[in-house]
Formats: sequence, structure tokens, C-alpha cells
Amino acid sequence: MMSDNSGIFLRVLENETKDNGRNIVRIDPEIMQRLNISEGDLISIIGSQNGTDIICLSLDPNDTTNDGKIIRIDSKIRDLIGTNIGDTVTIKKASSSEKSNRSRVNNLEISDDLTNSIIITGSCLDFEKERPKIEEFLKLLENEVHLNHNYCKCYANGKKTLGWDFFDIAVDLRLVQRLIEIHPEIDKQEAASLEERFALWLHAKIKKRKLDYHLKVREVPYEAVSGFRLNPNDFRNKEDMENLR
Repeated sequence: MMSDNSGIFLRVLENETKDNGRNIVRIDPEIMQRLNISEGDLISIIGSQNGTDIICLSLDPNDTTNDGKIIRIDSKIRDLIGTNIGDTVTIKKASSSEKSNRSRVNNLEISDDLTNSIIITGSCLDFEKERPKIEEFLKLLENEVHLNHNYCKCYANGKKTLGWDFFDIAVDLRLVQRLIEIHPEIDKQEAASLEERFALWLHAKIKKRKLDYHLKVREVPYEAVSGFRLNPNDFRNKEDMENLR
């Protein structure tokens, strides 16, 4: 890894499966310190053909690579900036004028779907009854940072167990970043990732309103792994069969 006044050079690796389509990149926390940025800040990333500003998060604590000189980027952003896995890109802190507009991510459309959000799951006994309370609370969060767009969504996820209704809350990362600016205690929560820290903070804040929905970050399923089944008869002999009698 080299650095100069023009930025820091990092090698491109594939994104984590859970980050597909979220319009984020992940880098080593030490690199974030060097750039003087926090979770959710914008960074400028420059490839061989183009550049863009994108939300930056730290590498997952369970990241399997031991190399801190890498950046994890999904295929959509790689195509946008004209780079491939294994190439080197330049990153730097976004300029002040760019940071002043947190909702702007250069050249990337922020769609109305949930890919750029933190997904938190919860449960209650009657979701249709509790939903207005949850939505009112989420609206207060938006108003607190003067956002009047629908940056939060609350919806049933179709699961129901022993009378409990399960639901998901999707919170746009741009709203999370604005909340961190006025609630720095979010980053002080005892958890490794931004998603987990925000979920802990949100759970505590909503509990102060005498509401408890057992909020936590929704688990990301592992990818299905193909394989084959061994035939136990191929590993038995007459002695084994005698022992089983």
C-alpha cells in the first residue's frame, strides 16, 4: 500500500455476500483512521476509467483476509469505475462540499429498495397493533435530523411463531450517519460492526418509550454449498457388521 497527497492505493477484492447491492465499500479500520473518517462517511474511490463517492464501512470483524491493504467492492461499483478484482484503486476522504450533502452518492442511483439499509428484526404479539407505534418512533428519528423522506421502513416478514409476529425495520445508511453525528453514543455501543452498534442503540432508545420489540440485526444466511453424500456401505466390512450385532 502506498499513499501520497492524492490518496491511498488499495487492492480490490470481492464484496461480502451480505453487502450485495448496498452501494457501500469496506476497508480496514486503520485505513479509516488514516483518512480521518468514521463508519458511514463518504470516500472518493477512483478506478482506471471513472471515480465515484461511496459510503464506507470497516471490514467485517470476521473477514477472512489478513491483508489490511484491500478494499471490498461489489460488481456494480467495479463496473462503474472500470476496475476488476485484483486491480488497484485510489481512495481518499470526500471533500467538504461533498460531505455536506450526505444523501449524494456520485453516479450511483439510490433506489427505493432496501439494499442500502441496515435491516433489524423484531417481534411482538400483535404487529398490526404495534406497527403505528413503531412507525411514529421511526418518524421522530427522521425529524430529529431534519429528513422528510421515507428513510425507514417497517414491515411484517411473514414469520409467526407461538403467537409472536416477526417484523423487519430497514433504516437507510444515510439516516444512520446523520444520527451518529448528533448521537455519538451510537459508536460507543459494545459491538464490532456498525450494524450491531446501531441495533443496540435503537433497542435501548425504543425501550425508553416502554416498548420492547427484542430488536437485533437480521442474520444473513450463508450461501448454499454444493457437495456429495458418502455411501456408508463403502466404509463397512464384515468385522464392522459383526460389531454392530
